[in-house]
Amino acid sequence: MKKYIFSTLIAIIGLLTSCDINDKMDEVVLIGNMAPHVYWEVGSSTVNAGSNVPFIVQYYTTSEEDLDRLEVWYNIIEDESKAVSCPWTQTFSYSITSNKSVQKRISQKISEYSHLTTNWSDSLSAYSFNATFPTSNTLATSSWVKPTNFENEKMLTYFGQSFITQFKDSLFKLMKVTDFQKMYQGLNLVNNFKIYLDSTKNDNTGGYTYHFPKDSQGNTPVPQTIIDIYKNIPFQDLIFNKSTNVYDVEYTRSYRINAFIRSYDKKGVYGISLNSEISLN
Repeated sequence: MKKYIFSTLIAIIGLLTSCDINDKMDEVVLIGNMAPHVYWEVGSSTVNAGSNVPFIVQYYTTSEEDLDRLEVWYNIIEDESKAVSCPWTQTFSYSITSNKSVQKRISQKISEYSHLTTNWSDSLSAYSFNATFPTSNTLATSSWVKPTNFENEKMLTYFGQSFITQFKDSLFKLMKVTDFQKMYQGLNLVNNFKIYLDSTKNDNTGGYTYHFPKDSQGNTPVPQTIIDIYKNIPFQDLIFNKSTNVYDVEYTRSYRINAFIRSYDKKGVYGISLNSEISLN
């Protein structure tokens, strides 16, 4: 019992000591220049690039220092997505996709607004006004999605000089007999694909399994004729979807900004609002 009482007393003393320390920390935080308080709401989370973004702001100060101005700042994030698919495979689905987001510009001041005493609102107990800030029309979304006409220049611009070769080489390594057969017959590259095949009886099913001819070691490599035909297939044919009459390629580049507003006093001390993310079309 004595040990229990002793432990309780230590806990109480420790709690009181912690409170004393926290109280002193609060006193330290309160010393120095108090920044103005600011809150805002933007009119929309999505706007057209080049248009102005409306907002309403409320701000005030508990400091003796006079208010001076407000500034809107934002950074720019670029989002890029890519996808290319081949619809001609039978044993697997083949698609190369990528998504990345990059900060293209750090936060910078976009616009400035003078503090006016006439903005005071008795009902809000704060200054308040409505305004807008600009966006650039150079941040408009660019897209090339499942086109009906293939444009080689766009393919190279959006995906790079080496993409086509890498796509074809990677696809070829994954293809099996039935994939070649579906592709070559679908693209009308051969009249009778079976002339390139041999068959082996399947004792389990009683049917025959078709495969490329075996070499001296019992392997079934892709015949050189099949390889040569593949090398000559134009890239756009590999991604043409015959059922939808479009090319299975997608590219989209879009932008968004993270905006906030600062409220300054005459000494340059400022408070900051929460970020507002805005997507640009």
